[in-house]
Amino acid sequence: MTTDRPCIHGADLSLLSTIPARGGLRDHWGRPIGDPARFLRQAGFEWARLRLFHTPSGHGAQCNDLAYTLALARTLKQSGFKILLDLHYSDTWADPGKQYTPKAWAALDFAGLVDAVHAYTRETVKRLVAEGAVPEMVQVGNEITPGMLWEHGRVTRGRSADTQHWNHEASSGDREAWTRLGALLNAGVAGVKDAAGTGVQIMLHLDRGGDIPTNQWFFDHVLEQKVPFDVIGESYYPFWHGMPDALAQTIEHLGRRYGRKVLLAEMAYPHKHHPMYENALSGDPAAWHRLVGKYPLTPDGQRRFVADVFAIVRGSKHGGGVFYWAPEWIPPQNPGYEDEGDAAPCWARALFDDKGQALPALEVFSQ
Repeated sequence: MTTDRPCIHGADLSLLSTIPARGGLRDHWGRPIGDPARFLRQAGFEWARLRLFHTPSGHGAQCNDLAYTLALARTLKQSGFKILLDLHYSDTWADPGKQYTPKAWAALDFAGLVDAVHAYTRETVKRLVAEGAVPEMVQVGNEITPGMLWEHGRVTRGRSADTQHWNHEASSGDREAWTRLGALLNAGVAGVKDAAGTGVQIMLHLDRGGDIPTNQWFFDHVLEQKVPFDVIGESYYPFWHGMPDALAQTIEHLGRRYGRKVLLAEMAYPHKHHPMYENALSGDPAAWHRLVGKYPLTPDGQRRFVADVFAIVRGSKHGGGVFYWAPEWIPPQNPGYEDEGDAAPCWARALFDDKGQALPALEVFSQ
């Protein structure tokens, strides 16, 4: 297997500025890390992915407004990181189950929403440029398999609970739904280019790292709408997206069909058990046992999984790299700091344990 291809080593570090309030990070020997950005850069991370909410609540992990993101982007740039900006186009998490339009845009008609996407994207990227933190890559939307900015930009209503593949049910007239989504995506792309020129790469990001049919359904339609993009982004969590061989097949298929690199915009694996993961692999107990039999929910199992995913991505001429999701999201240690109510499954996937000490999987990024 070829292993000398260029490969992005990145992580979503959107919560890095909250680390002091959470209690801080420690290295492999338990020593406090005074400068987390510098430590992670030296640990082998070259890129940082930063999500941006429009007007977040500020509670727990929903802290990523523009002021927060600008400050963190400056810090990361000073430590030598390149930036992937992840535009959620929502006040809260945008994902396959929810793509809620920001409250500030709720009363807009469709034409007004298209204009708002363009202006917001342009002005956001302009601010980053002015701060000396121009992003090298921008995601126009986050996990947009069902579309974005519901209901205007919705193209499908869901997926079966017992399959890894989506049900492709258009929301209202297939062609009209895709025309609307295409207009919104084109507005976002134009906003990036107007602010930063053509040197910034555009990513379109789905949540389908092991699902060839749904990826093909989505990207064929998007290309019909003449949406320009440079990189295919995928989320890959094996409990919902299948075993690593499904990931390998998906990367190969998408790379050949669309002539673009495939990046894992999100990837993670637990270092400990949490009830959410139990039998989560599409409700298939046999698949669950295959997965955890090979990759136990332990620090060493996490390390082996990360190493194997890297080998798949680097071994493919279509693989562009890996962003580990939220390696710094650890439980709060300091009194008075409250996290989100459903944060515990995310703590279980961090690259630091519950006390903030570095785990063995972190070493994979420097190898």
